[in-house]
Amino acid sequence: MSPDSIHPSPVRSCPVFTPPLIFPEAGLKPPLILLLRSSVISERKNELRKASSCYPLSVREANISIRPAKRDDVPAIVTISRTSVSDEEVIGFGTSISESLYGDVCRLSSAWVEPNCVGSEEVLVAEADGRVVGCVKIEERGEELELVDIDVLRELQGRGIGSRLIQFVEQLARERRMRAVTLGTSRNQAGIPWRSLPWWKSRGYMVTHEEENDWTRSIGPGVREIRMRKDLD
Repeated sequence: MSPDSIHPSPVRSCPVFTPPLIFPEAGLKPPLILLLRSSVISERKNELRKASSCYPLSVREANISIRPAKRDDVPAIVTISRTSVSDEEVIGFGTSISESLYGDVCRLSSAWVEPNCVGSEEVLVAEADGRVVGCVKIEERGEELELVDIDVLRELQGRGIGSRLIQFVEQLARERRMRAVTLGTSRNQAGIPWRSLPWWKSRGYMVTHEEENDWTRSIGPGVREIRMRKDLD
């Protein structure tokens, strides 16, 4: 799959709690007023607890850490890869996720090379509150660092995890004295680019050229890879 599975996801709406107002009647005895107030406070706590459960993990506020993946992360990486984008969505743009190396725990475990490699690719993961929520695969190609693939859990897309992963990869490339970060996305047979193309452009990646290769031919006739590059300071 091309490195562009990130896309915005709708945010679930949660009920807005408005605390009820109390209008004590004349002559109401103080103890009864206190009981009513206690009941309202308890009800408010329950309502707030229900409302807060509607929100998924807020990764913008959480402490997101990025680290080399471990073999123990394989099940989470497979879950991320399979939920980030569906097989139906990638028809004409990429290869089937379910049939890929990253779509099955046994296949990925068998291909895993310690400490965090699959073939020539290095695998990094993003964690938020102890949960693996994203992953990125990279590969050194001469003086350039290729961003092979990037995925984020579907329910957490649009919350900055992908951007954090990209920033980490770019900083890693600088530390390794790479000249640029490169990547590829796709254009289908009808000439339509994969939806992440504007996202990459907004982060400073420029289109260098388009080509047909073994990967595009595995998708179908007429599919082209859009090659992109970001030169580093």
